[in-house]
Amino acid sequence: MTTVTHSDSDVTYWANGYWLGHCEGFRVDGPEGRVGIVEAVLGEEDAPTKLAVREGLFALRTVYVPIDEVVEIQPRAERILLRRTPGHRA
Repeated sequence: MTTVTHSDSDVTYWANGYWLGHCEGFRVDGPEGRVGIVEAVLGEEDAPTKLAVREGLFALRTVYVPIDEVVEIQPRAERILLRRTPGHRA
């Protein structure tokens, strides 16, 4: 389940869907640290399926992360936390 960290206590499902569909440019972190930056959201605007994430400091490679790997969205910090780092086994 994805959660949105918000200053407001009344976070709704709409907020989760909105931020998943509008997170281009957000930093992406996994349990092992920084993964990269969201380059694009793939799928329908109201039903995204994957995030295209440019990996590393020099953004040399794009990885595709299924939406169900997102565990937290921090809109104010423009940050997304993943369940596991792409390419690493749980």
